[in-house]
Amino acid sequence: MAIAVFYSIGTGIGGVLAPSLFGILIASKSPFSLSMGYLLGASLMVISGIVEIFLGVKAEKKSLEDVARPLTAEDIESYNKEPVNYNNEEAN
Repeated sequence: MAIAVFYSIGTGIGGVLAPSLFGILIASKSPFSLSMGYLLGASLMVISGIVEIFLGVKAEKKSLEDVARPLTAEDIESYNKEPVNYNNEEAN
């Protein structure tokens, strides 16, 4: 769910800002402005690559469950514990 939320926010922002920014750069008729726009996009890609190097997870050819534990999963250890007796009575 978190992946979908962040992806939709990023796509929404990029889908609105990128065409507007590109239109402004083209309308300026300045090769320098256009090259700075491309440099901005390239630098954002480089920064995201560096972030992936440090925070990324090896996930190729793995299912999502192998990469991260599902939020609804229960610990297997909880099944191996003795039930808690709150009444201080001996269990039968």
